[in-house]
Amino acid sequence: MILPSLRAGRARGESVRQGSAGQAGSRLRAVVVAAAGGLALGAGIATAADPPAAHPETRATMDQIFEALTTAFRDSLDEQRFQDPAHRKRVGAALRALADNAKRLQSHGRELNPSYDFLRRSLAEDAREIVLRYEQGSYEGARFLLHQLTEDCFACHSRVPSPRGFDLGRQFLETTDLANLTPEERVKLEVATRQFPAALATYERIFQDRSSPAAETSLSGAFEDYLKLVLRVGDDPARAAKTLARFRERSDVPRYLDRYLEGWIRSLHGLRPDVAPKQELARARELIRAGQLANFFPGDRQGLVHFVAASSLLHRRLERAKPGEADLSEIYYLLGVTESYISRSAWVSETEFFLESAVRSNPRSPFAERAYAFLEEYLVAGYTGSSGLHLPPETKALLKELHGLLGGATPARGPAER
Repeated sequence: MILPSLRAGRARGESVRQGSAGQAGSRLRAVVVAAAGGLALGAGIATAADPPAAHPETRATMDQIFEALTTAFRDSLDEQRFQDPAHRKRVGAALRALADNAKRLQSHGRELNPSYDFLRRSLAEDAREIVLRYEQGSYEGARFLLHQLTEDCFACHSRVPSPRGFDLGRQFLETTDLANLTPEERVKLEVATRQFPAALATYERIFQDRSSPAAETSLSGAFEDYLKLVLRVGDDPARAAKTLARFRERSDVPRYLDRYLEGWIRSLHGLRPDVAPKQELARARELIRAGQLANFFPGDRQGLVHFVAASSLLHRRLERAKPGEADLSEIYYLLGVTESYISRSAWVSETEFFLESAVRSNPRSPFAERAYAFLEEYLVAGYTGSSGLHLPPETKALLKELHGLLGGATPARGPAER
């Protein structure tokens, strides 16, 4: 179950982003990425890690999401065309079809792994908001939200190895004029359409683009996203090490970033290949411990590779987990921990979802208590500002409910305390 607190977190992020409306508006041509949202959470989820085939009804819904988005996509490339009265009927119908099918995916996509519930919910709520804004005449807001759907896409597609390509996605890219997209916009579309080799190559071109200062590239979250793709999807630490070594040769790399790069490259070389399925959880604990020990101060990113590698193992383990499994609470808790270190998106906050899931999956687990304590602090910090603490009623209700579920659970030691 996904409670309103998760969407409240989305609202916190949106209030910050709206302060940069000018910058956002200048990038709205990237609404090309609209196609990503439905594709990611439609055709994308069912192909992750090659799980059992989706139910035919679910697959049909996914196809309809893709069709609706490709229809809206053609018009969304041009801001004036997107809101032109001559095209509003077609665009509006496509957006409503997107929203209707995204909502439908929630109800008959239940055979999919429960860990994707938040992303399915996120898609449905965002799609509904896009329709609302479009029908109210807030066309720029609708296009902005359409662009933001790529955050859902990336979170979904960057979790686990992808055993096969997606031909419709490849054809979509090949038949669409992407000339006006920046590399940063293009790579999101490539991930959304599951064109991972192309996405990795685009990231590597971004890293060698001297027109963007090295420090700016680092602050954009490109390293975090690239490592998620190359380690969790591509399982290729050697490629990552080579890419980071090339970036480190740039003359504009500041000292702090050089320190990070040196540590990340060393960590990549030290990753243990071919972790056996039965050892994934134990190895993830070791990696989290190592990452926490590598971080010497709040905000330190030295342990980034360890946390991404740990999350990769945890997601693989979660793909095979069964409801009620003894380790489920710990898996979700550790995913919440790793996500708090590696997430660079204020739009899709999976940290809260994983921590809440740790409590709900087994409230009597010792890890449920730790997850609750972390979630409580995470939410309090998120709603604290210069005017004090303002927890929304639904967030207070969530914490009260989860606290009631805990009962007499005994806290467990964390990875760094073992």
